[in-house]
Amino acid sequence: MKKWLLQLNLFQRLLLYFAIIMILPLIIVSSIIYMQSSNLIEQQAEDFLKQIVTNVSFQSDRFIKKYELATLPLVSNTNVKYLLDLENGDIDEHIRYQYYQNIWTMMDNIALQSPEIDQIYIIGDNGKDITLRNVGITSERKEKYRRLKSVTSETGEITIVPTNRNGEMYITIARKIRGMKSFEPKGILAIEINASQLGEMWKEANLGEEGFFMIADENGHVIYHPDNTVIGEQLNEVGRSQLSQLQQGSFFDDWNDKSTFFHFSTSTYTNWKLIAAVPESQLYAPISGVRITAFLSAAFVLLVAFSISINFIKQIVHPIRKVEKTMKSVEEGKWKKLPTLARHDEISSLINSYNAMVDRLSTLVDQVYKAELNQKQMKIELQERELEKQKVEIQALQSQINPHFLYNTLETMGAYGMINGIEEISEMADSLATMFRYSVRNLELVTIKDEIDHIKNYLVIHEHRIKKPINLILDIDPALFQVSMVKLSLQPLVENAIEHGIKRSMKDLTITIRTKINGSCLKVCVIDNGKGMSPERLNEINEHLKQNRMKDSELGSHLGIGIANVNRRIQLLFGDQYGLEMTSQQDIGTNVTIHLPYQTKR
Repeated sequence: MKKWLLQLNLFQRLLLYFAIIMILPLIIVSSIIYMQSSNLIEQQAEDFLKQIVTNVSFQSDRFIKKYELATLPLVSNTNVKYLLDLENGDIDEHIRYQYYQNIWTMMDNIALQSPEIDQIYIIGDNGKDITLRNVGITSERKEKYRRLKSVTSETGEITIVPTNRNGEMYITIARKIRGMKSFEPKGILAIEINASQLGEMWKEANLGEEGFFMIADENGHVIYHPDNTVIGEQLNEVGRSQLSQLQQGSFFDDWNDKSTFFHFSTSTYTNWKLIAAVPESQLYAPISGVRITAFLSAAFVLLVAFSISINFIKQIVHPIRKVEKTMKSVEEGKWKKLPTLARHDEISSLINSYNAMVDRLSTLVDQVYKAELNQKQMKIELQERELEKQKVEIQALQSQINPHFLYNTLETMGAYGMINGIEEISEMADSLATMFRYSVRNLELVTIKDEIDHIKNYLVIHEHRIKKPINLILDIDPALFQVSMVKLSLQPLVENAIEHGIKRSMKDLTITIRTKINGSCLKVCVIDNGKGMSPERLNEINEHLKQNRMKDSELGSHLGIGIANVNRRIQLLFGDQYGLEMTSQQDIGTNVTIHLPYQTKR
């Protein structure tokens, strides 16, 4: 998530933040309003249904009480009581008929006052009965008598029994009545009313298109329902549990595969459970309207807010994108300035700072460019001077060798000529001539073979000077004779070996020249068997060689100009990583190693 967020550009990120800031509070507020509205509407619906059920219960009780009161004249009528006490043969048929006629007339008067009464009848234990709409005892009435007798109370309280007759629902209001002779019940008085009268009475209670009223007993059996096919069925377990435990309450349960809201109240008079039922979809229809309205309102608010946010974000991002685009041009070397904004905020300040930076950078770049040109010109001049200085220095170093050697040689030759006048002068002169020709060659690099030949001529002259034989040992791979090295680099080392290592010693003179290849480095060693030097002296010489200080130091004058000369020329030609390195042991000899880059003669 974080990686994805980091990949968004500034416009997308700001838009996302604005969306979160707008949508999240809107969702929270909408959810709270919806939940409160839902609870409020549910409570209002429950209160509404409670009020309706209470009113319907009151009307139903009045309806039942009306017919209970209508039956009281029959309950207390002496003719009815005498009829119930009659046995067969007690009176003649004429008197019995008068009883019947009086009672029937009273029933008819009651029916006239309450036309919704469908049937009134009295059935006695003695088999006597009077029916308003029919005459005589039939098997159906006998069965009805047995059923009513089993459900009615011995105290004479009314009992309401639903009856399904020919597909229509009737309500039977029945009670036991006594005769004149005892307090024990002697028969049943019953009134049958078409249940549609209850439906007519409940029409004023508007429960919507799918809402309905029904009556159930405490066990959840349906006593009355607008749909006659439902009468006698039992509610689900949830409904039965609520009806059996509570006198009044509400619950949700399924009815005809729909979630339905039920509110019920128990009649204290009839003990009926009067139930008002409304489908959940109808109950929450107002909430759906609120939800749709809230959704449309939220969509409109979000649309307006997003439009304002996009315009606001563009005012922020557009100048920044201009700065970004212009900075890319600056990276390509195109100095561009941005037009200033009329407003005074951070972005305007950023553009002003950017323009100031461009002005300053362009000025600095011009200055740096000019400074670099001057510096390059000075560097070229310094390099030319240094090169010229190096050439002059090399020439000066070379010129230091030839006059010095020439002076000594000529001194020796003159002494030989003055004293002996022998032919050795001729040999020395030839060697000297060859050496002069070699030394004046305008070359800085020569082959190892050239240097060895030069050393041989040099030793010929020195053997005549010091009157001692000098043994020259060459430990050189023949393949290396054509490898390049610095001209006149071996002669000063051999001369130094003769002057400081061997001349003051009684040993025979032996000088070994050895070559080695170590990677890209050529090592040329000049080894003598002289008296050597102390470790302190050796360390002092090597330290000065590393620091290029021997040329101008007092130490250099003691060793002669040879070692310092060669070391300096090598470093001027190849660099400070090359040069001389000296090892020595007292009474054993000295080894001077020349370090050169390994390359063949060009």
